[in-house]
Parts: sequence; structure tokens; C-alpha cells
Amino acid sequence: MKKMLLLILAAMVMLPCAAQRPGLVKDEDGYTNIRKGPGTNYAIVDKVPDGMFISFGPGQGKWYKVYTTYTDGSEQELLGYIHSSKVVVPKRQGPCKMVAHVVDEDGYTNIRKGPGTRYAIVGKVRDDSYILCSGDFEDGWYKVYTQTGTFRGYMSAKKLEVTESPCF
Repeated sequence: MKKMLLLILAAMVMLPCAAQRPGLVKDEDGYTNIRKGPGTNYAIVDKVPDGMFISFGPGQGKWYKVYTTYTDGSEQELLGYIHSSKVVVPKRQGPCKMVAHVVDEDGYTNIRKGPGTRYAIVGKVRDDSYILCSGDFEDGWYKVYTQTGTFRGYMSAKKLEVTESPCF
């Protein structure tokens, strides 16, 4: 009986942490609102740029709860609510994926077909946005992925600042 009670208590303590997961904001307007409650009738408490990595969990209806994101293991606090249509959960495909901040200052950074400038440009990413990359590092280039986890190409490591976020 004591063993069962301990297991139930352990599950209750771990439940809030297990419910939170990483996601990326996807909004054609360039940002989306975090609201005080689960609906557009609630006040806007913050704005999150498109491509930003967030920590979210179950909320009410089609609204997720958004939490502060700490990489040092600190307790997370509720920031507000975000509509589920604005959050993409990357699929776990292939190697572990990490969030990278695009730090170039020319307006955008190229995504190339291979690891080097001799390869064709297959896409572009706005500066000061976020993208998924893997630990696959080849000749100073990272493999990068779309927000849904699909392989896109390569970006120079000089243009990316990789965060210590949980792997997808």
C-alpha cells in the first residue's frame, strides 16, 4: 500500500513537467499573441515572433498554456495562452534537433543544398528568427530543418547561435 501511494505521489509531482513540451510559433503575420486567458476576448500579455521556440502544455479547448522556458532546469511559470493553430510540434526524425537563432545581419541567411557556398541556394531564413538544426556538423555547416522537422539543407555555423534546448 505504501509503495502504491509513493508511486501515485511521484506521478502527481512529475505530471506538470511531462505535460509541457517544446513547440515553434508559426504565424504568417510574423508574430502571434499570448493572451491572459484562453480566448481572443482576453488581454494580450505578450507577442511571440514567428519561428520562436516556446514551452507549452494543455490548456482549454484549442488554447495551449505557454510557459517561461529555462534551460537550467528552473521551475517554469505560466505566461498565458496561445491558440493551438499557431504552434507547430516538430516531428522527431533522424538525429536530435536543437533550436538555433539566426544571427546574421544582412536581412536573411541562405540555406544551401550542401555544406558550402559552392552549393545551390535552396531557401532563405530571416535574420533574428529561429530554425531547427541537428548536431550533424560538417565543415562548419549545420543540417537545418523546417519547423515540422523535415530536412531543408545546410546553413553556415557562423550564422547560427545554437541554444541548449531540449532535443525534438
